[in-house]
Amino acid sequence: MYLVILFAATALLGSSRSANVNKHMKLLTELDNSIDNNVAPTKRQSLARRFLTITQRPNATYAHSSGEVLELTCDAVGAPAPSIHWFRNDAPVYEYDVESNELIDSNPTSLARTISTLLVTKTSGHDVYTCVINAGEKTARATTVVYGKDDGTPLSERVKLFPLEPRIVVTYEMYLDVIGNNIVLPCRVKGHPRPHVTWRDNKGAVVKRDPRMKVLKSGELVISSLRWTDMGEFSCEATNIFGSQMAKTFVYPAKAG
Repeated sequence: MYLVILFAATALLGSSRSANVNKHMKLLTELDNSIDNNVAPTKRQSLARRFLTITQRPNATYAHSSGEVLELTCDAVGAPAPSIHWFRNDAPVYEYDVESNELIDSNPTSLARTISTLLVTKTSGHDVYTCVINAGEKTARATTVVYGKDDGTPLSERVKLFPLEPRIVVTYEMYLDVIGNNIVLPCRVKGHPRPHVTWRDNKGAVVKRDPRMKVLKSGELVISSLRWTDMGEFSCEATNIFGSQMAKTFVYPAKAG
């Protein structure tokens, strides 16, 4: 199903935009083959939108010095769009400010590749970190152990106040959903001072006055009533006085059915 959409998009788009579609073609080909090989034909249509695959997980172990920033990344493809949650020694890790917790459930018709990065700034002896990934009723997890190189210092307690260039910690690499749906593209960021997030649409224009598009305080871009003309790369850029980081999400509008 997903390949039919992509082949049609490639035929109808110009060369530069079709190149972006081709960039993700291999991934979705592998996903279609996986579904074909593991699901009975009579069930394939009903299950094609319900799957989950971890495409990148943290290493088994890390050594970490307090005060340094260690990045742990989980990357998953699923339908509906996966959400990723981090745990430290079985306790949830709350990575975002209260005002940033504008959480919106993914559409059941969506498919996405989600990338989530946890920034570790202190370690007590050794800590077990787990990313738990949910996509509909499916769940996957990956675990790593982080060993501290020292016993910790007062610096580790104040590290959150240190200058920190922007890091985008939650984003979609690609997102597919049905035309007409309202969609949310995440761009969760960390940094000190707090980074400013700017979104650009698939034509490279800064999202400001389009009545269908709104940037939330948490950095997400909400697109109302998805259109075929929305196909392409949307980019978010996080900026503060110490630098900037950009992430791109390729959006595929699909016909229902």
